[in-house]
Amino acid sequence: MKVKVCGLKNEKNIIELVRLGVDYLGFIFYEKSPRFVGNRNDVLQKLLPNIQAKKVGVFVGAEVELIVEKVQKFGLDVVQLHGYENANFCENLQTKFQRLHLPIEIIKVFSVGEEFDFSDCEAFMPYADYFLFDTKGKNLGGNGIAFDWNVLKNYHLNKPFFLSGGIDLQHAPILKNLQNPALYALDINSRFEIEAGLKDTKKIQKFISLLSNQTNSLYCI
Repeated sequence: MKVKVCGLKNEKNIIELVRLGVDYLGFIFYEKSPRFVGNRNDVLQKLLPNIQAKKVGVFVGAEVELIVEKVQKFGLDVVQLHGYENANFCENLQTKFQRLHLPIEIIKVFSVGEEFDFSDCEAFMPYADYFLFDTKGKNLGGNGIAFDWNVLKNYHLNKPFFLSGGIDLQHAPILKNLQNPALYALDINSRFEIEAGLKDTKKIQKFISLLSNQTNSLYCI
């Protein structure tokens, strides 16, 4: 199972996570987020193109042209749409990437509450490479609360998904045994933080180890 760590902005922290073997690194380009990359642009522009892990740009209600600009500037591999973007927007973004010959993957996020209907995802099927299911809360992300994962039993679409929302170290054994073939990756964030945007790499290392059935440390920081 893949692991994505989201909300990064500290250079040393990013390098440590790359050494841990994290599959996806998430960078938030949304000014209202406490994890907004902000004035780290120069550092990230130099650092990210040389990283082998997939770089994910997280956007909320951004225009297509702005997204494309950030993709090209930072060498992003994936765009995560975390706002209220509709299927038409996703189609337009996908078309723009194709015209520019940019092999960018698109993740469309859905906020899951008690009565979430997975049929709401169907219109996005042709335009998203992955879905991401996060907890519906007062913030668009980073609420630190897990939704009832039993609702995933109702997911039967042929599209792999990321699972997010309040995932913590204690959840590793449960997540490892979730019986859903479409579960592609786990997206961790606030529960693994020292402060907003700075991750506890030792805790993440242990999380990866538990998911991998490893009792000894595989990775050195």
